[in-house]
Amino acid sequence: MTALPTFFVIGAAKAGTTSLHYYLDQHPQIQMSAIKEPHFFAGPENGIPFPPERIGDRDEYERLFDPTFEVRGEASPSYTNAPRREGVPERIGELVPDAKFVYLVRDPIERTVSHYRHSVASGDEQRSLRQALDEIADPHSYLACHSLYARQLELYLRRFPDDRVLVIDQAELLLDRETALREIFAFLAVEDDFSSERFGEELWKTSARRASPPGQATFIAQAVAPRTRWIPADVRKQVRRVYERAFWPPLETEPLGDDSRLLLQELYAEDVERLRALTGRSFSSWSV
Repeated sequence: MTALPTFFVIGAAKAGTTSLHYYLDQHPQIQMSAIKEPHFFAGPENGIPFPPERIGDRDEYERLFDPTFEVRGEASPSYTNAPRREGVPERIGELVPDAKFVYLVRDPIERTVSHYRHSVASGDEQRSLRQALDEIADPHSYLACHSLYARQLELYLRRFPDDRVLVIDQAELLLDRETALREIFAFLAVEDDFSSERFGEELWKTSARRASPPGQATFIAQAVAPRTRWIPADVRKQVRRVYERAFWPPLETEPLGDDSRLLLQELYAEDVERLRALTGRSFSSWSV
């Protein structure tokens, strides 16, 4: 028997979705997909290659979910990456019309810099931070798309009622994890007083990443990930951390200069104000 998810963690990239996927999976009433980012609804490619680990076959995708659970979820940040990837809410709506969505967001400037560092660590970005920010105003900039939260949220609110979407600030998840998770559990209609000692863990911090050798990220994505993605996330994390620290150099990137910070503040200011209006949240710790 196969099944579809009942809810989605739709982003944002570099806002803690891997950790949130892990926390949600600890709840006895929630089943999260064994593959954290199946990207099933992210197509068509729109000129941007899919990750090699994407699950594009519906039968294979449905096998990720256990129909004995009433609450099933997956987390794919590619679902909030318009206009680089268009039509995701519509595709989800066609198959899962009653879906719920958890949108984890973060200070947009911090998220942009973290995304850049991640891309450098993966070997996908060779430019300096300042050079990469030269194209930040491009609507298709990979660094900007994921940080324009209101633009992404509005696409979902056109297709789904606003009570189906919960926006959570990563700062809340870091500062008071139990309270933030209780809010998410209540939204998903599961027991909201559940707690676990594993809630104290934090996975895949970019600040702890190492700089991978050229071609290493592609090798891992194409040869290693498909063979190990069924291994529990915490086990994969420990093995990868040991390997990287043993063989890869520390990740070194330049700090964000004042002129670049001002550029990002001006770029994101209007979108952040729309997000505050849409959600009623202050995001008081943000730098925008």
